[in-house]
Amino acid sequence: TTALAVFALTTLVLSLQAALTPRPPPPSPEEEAGKCGDITPAALARHGGADPYKPLYLAIRGTVYDVSRGRSFYGPGGGYAALAGKECARALAKMSLKPEDVSGDLADCSPSQLATLEEWEVKLRGKYPVAGRLVDPVSLTLGELAAHDGSDPGKPIYLAIQGTVYDVSSGRQFYGPDGVYPFAGRECARAFALVSTDAADCVADVSGLGPMEMESLRDWRAKFDFKYPVVGSVREG
Repeated sequence: TTALAVFALTTLVLSLQAALTPRPPPPSPEEEAGKCGDITPAALARHGGADPYKPLYLAIRGTVYDVSRGRSFYGPGGGYAALAGKECARALAKMSLKPEDVSGDLADCSPSQLATLEEWEVKLRGKYPVAGRLVDPVSLTLGELAAHDGSDPGKPIYLAIQGTVYDVSSGRQFYGPDGVYPFAGRECARAFALVSTDAADCVADVSGLGPMEMESLRDWRAKFDFKYPVVGSVREG
C-alpha cells in the first residue's frame, strides 16, 4: 500500500511538472521547410515534382525556395510546373513559361522586366522559405575530396560513390570525426557494395563483385540520391 501511494504521488508530481513546464514555441515555416544548403543545378532538377516525397524547389537568381506548400501551382499539372526544379529568373522577369526562358540569363532583360522579377522575389520571400542557394558543381580529385572528411568544421563533409560527390554534412553524426562510418572524404563504392566499414574498401574499384553486391551498391546510391544533395564529381588528378 505504501509503495502504491509513493507511486501515485510521484506520478502526480511528474504530471504537474509537465503541465507547468513551458512548451517550446512551434517551429517556424523556415525550420519546418526542407533545407538543401548549397545545391547544384543537377540536384535541383531532382526537386521538380516528379518524386512526390521530395520537397519542391525552384531558384531565382541563385536563391533556392521550397515551394512545396504551393504544389498545386508548381507541381505536376500546375500552372507554373515548368519552373519547378530550375533556375527561373528569366522566365519570371519576362512572364514567360517558354522552355528557352526558364534560366538565369538576365543579360537582355529590360529595366521593367527586372522590376517585375523583383516583385516576384518579394512575393516568394513572403510566402515560401529559403532552402539554400544554387552553386556550380564541384570537380575534385581524390586528394581534394579527402580535405572534406569532417576534420575541418569550416568545410562541408563529402563522400563519393562511383564518382558522384554527395554533401553529407547533415549526417555529421554518422560521417563526421565521431561518427561510426569511415566514408567521409573518400570514394567508397566498394564499401557500400560489400556493406563494409573497413577503410580499405573505400575505393572505386568494384571489379570481381557479384550481382548481389552490385544490387546493394545501386540501393545505397538510390538512398543517397534521396537523402543528400549531389554537389559534383570526382576527376582524375
